[in-house]
Amino acid sequence: MKLPKIVSSSLYSLFLTCLIATGCVAQKYQPDSVSAYEAIAKGEAKEFLSAMEVQAQEAEKKGNWRLAASAYNEAAWAAQNSGQLQKTLSYAGKAFELAEKGRDQELRVRAILFLALVHGSLGQYEKSTEWTEKGIEATKKIPPGLSKERYEGFFNRLLGEDFLRRGDLPEAIDYLSYSVQVQDSHLTYLVRNRANAKESAIQNSVHLVVLSLTELAQAYQRAGNVEEAIKVYEKGVDLIKRFSARPPAESGLSESLQWPAAISSASLWIGNVFNQSGKPAEAIPYYQRAIQQVESTRTLLQSEEYRQSFFEGGLAPYISMMGALVSAGRQEEAFNYGERARSRTFLDILGSKVQLSRVQGGLLEEERALQERIAALKAKLAAGEEEGVGGKEWEGSRRELAEAEKAYEAFLSKVRKQDKEQASLMTVEPLTLKEVQELLEPGVTVLEYFVTEEEVLLWIVEKDKAQFVRVPTGRKALVAKVTSLRESIYQVGEKEKFKASSQELYGLLIGPALSLMKGKELLIIPHDVLHYVPFQALLSPQGKYLIQDYPVYYLSSASLMQFTTAKRRAGGENALVIGNPNLGDEAYNLRFAEREAKEIAALYPQSAVYLRSEASKPRAVSLSSQYDMLHFAVHAELNEDDPVSSALLLTGEGKDDGRLKVGEIFSLNLKAGMVVLSACETGLGKLSNGDEMIGLTRAFIYAGTPSVVTTLWKVNDRASYELMREFYQHLKTVKKSEALRQAQLKTMEQFPEPFYWAAYELTGEP
Repeated sequence: MKLPKIVSSSLYSLFLTCLIATGCVAQKYQPDSVSAYEAIAKGEAKEFLSAMEVQAQEAEKKGNWRLAASAYNEAAWAAQNSGQLQKTLSYAGKAFELAEKGRDQELRVRAILFLALVHGSLGQYEKSTEWTEKGIEATKKIPPGLSKERYEGFFNRLLGEDFLRRGDLPEAIDYLSYSVQVQDSHLTYLVRNRANAKESAIQNSVHLVVLSLTELAQAYQRAGNVEEAIKVYEKGVDLIKRFSARPPAESGLSESLQWPAAISSASLWIGNVFNQSGKPAEAIPYYQRAIQQVESTRTLLQSEEYRQSFFEGGLAPYISMMGALVSAGRQEEAFNYGERARSRTFLDILGSKVQLSRVQGGLLEEERALQERIAALKAKLAAGEEEGVGGKEWEGSRRELAEAEKAYEAFLSKVRKQDKEQASLMTVEPLTLKEVQELLEPGVTVLEYFVTEEEVLLWIVEKDKAQFVRVPTGRKALVAKVTSLRESIYQVGEKEKFKASSQELYGLLIGPALSLMKGKELLIIPHDVLHYVPFQALLSPQGKYLIQDYPVYYLSSASLMQFTTAKRRAGGENALVIGNPNLGDEAYNLRFAEREAKEIAALYPQSAVYLRSEASKPRAVSLSSQYDMLHFAVHAELNEDDPVSSALLLTGEGKDDGRLKVGEIFSLNLKAGMVVLSACETGLGKLSNGDEMIGLTRAFIYAGTPSVVTTLWKVNDRASYELMREFYQHLKTVKKSEALRQAQLKTMEQFPEPFYWAAYELTGEP
């Protein structure tokens, strides 16, 4: 029996919900108060948050730190269960600050625990661990008793999760085992005193034990102790059965799915239970629910740091969903979810920092307000269900939710009518496999990859058919192979090393598709580390580069095809050429870039060429909308941690530093049929997941061009000149993908090693 793999970050939200229900977070800060739980049930979440802020501020003025800290804890709970994770963090931080002033040890520990959990729910693991370690020390000062043990259980679990993430399995097993022991003891206490305990508290205590058991099982599995892992996992399943007469996935754990912050984590866990039990079809609805919650919760986060870290854990349900669909024989739907994951990832790259040229005032704010309304209503219904609320009030809330969801759909419909591409940058709007096939030209074969920890999923898509294969190589091994390939490309003298690496990757990535391919040209849609692979330079067993057999071009997702196709334009006769900007350091001088620029001007006499001090950012921005082609023979700087801050380096003027950032490129209004970035490292960062390259090319496509040529590494100045000259000559008679192919084949004659010619890639319309 194979155990489900759980991403621990996705469990934090449910952990926090259970924490409150089992009593570690005060639900009433004074005898006659209304708890956050009750406020949500009554549909008063926003009013409650405002009241708690006022209450806390008044208490703070009077020096009543305990009351103030408790009020902020209540506000944090309400915010968390309304899906407002950033507000949760803010309230929890304030609660800690005031708890410190109050010098009440248990109140201090409670605030610390809240902060540890909130940071964990946002994927901020280092901060979560810092708070956890503080909590361990603070808990030692609490007098012995049930409360002390409960806190010890929570903090030990958090430390166990941290060790599990870092791969220190013996320590993880020790801490998680102790956590299970303490939480199980607490559950036993609640059951013995059932007459005085809420049923919801017992159910949530069950959930906590089960989740800890699941992580403990994962630790045993990774340590190679499969038998013990199965025992622990089955104990969790038995515990769910014991406390519910319904099947495991229909038990009390399922009830917690109504809480917005718990939906993704609990749904993913239940889906994994079904999937790893050989029932993928039954897992699929739960993965769907997890994905829906990831997408809706993510919209409410305004901080770029938290948006990115939240979604890193949020990819798990997409990957699990794809695996379940493939196992169920539904490969077409798996493709659709792969596109959905790519779309979601790009929205997280984009964030809220980019000023889009076609955005009308207030659209982003209107979207967020609608999302917050929906989240609050869902939380209200969930809380009401726990309290047994029914009748007219219940039905009224359901109608309100239906109306709010209808209003959001109407909003998106309005945006789609105005600009479909704009809608795709506000919500997940991927194409389906059938829609992709409708856009494909006859004779084109699409190879779309999706990298997971265990394997690579590969779809071979053509106009009239789609096929699927699994490549049995996980991400870790793939990163090592790609690293080896790139290192051997840079070391021109290491021909045999390159040959071995290149042929190995050809066998893994191209070989499985060869017998299924009928197209005459290849559209590669990479994923993750595969963005760094120059597919055109992969060697077949016969010793031929892939580019010698096929024109090759790229997209970051198949869904992007709808926009590149719509922007297709006839070839132009003029180019704006920006070359060798003056960056104030001769080390950045691109000697052949000036020759390259003049060569283009000779081929296209109507072009405008600006070099050195004239190659400025203001000039590039002001003139970019007037030309059929844009050519930047400049340096670029990529930021893999913040892809939207990546930039082309141009000559500065006045206070402007000359950096044309990705975020600014989105706001351009281009008419060009092609943008060429003949620059150093326009397509290269560290071997992360390729987001920095996606950000740069996608920015130019949104700005108006259907095609972008980039480079994968620091290109040789002389070879670049030769290749670009050939490219522009061929561009007069053949399409872009074939022109680049011919240029690479010609350059290969003079510079045989792939380092000199394989860096160039065409993304978008071929």
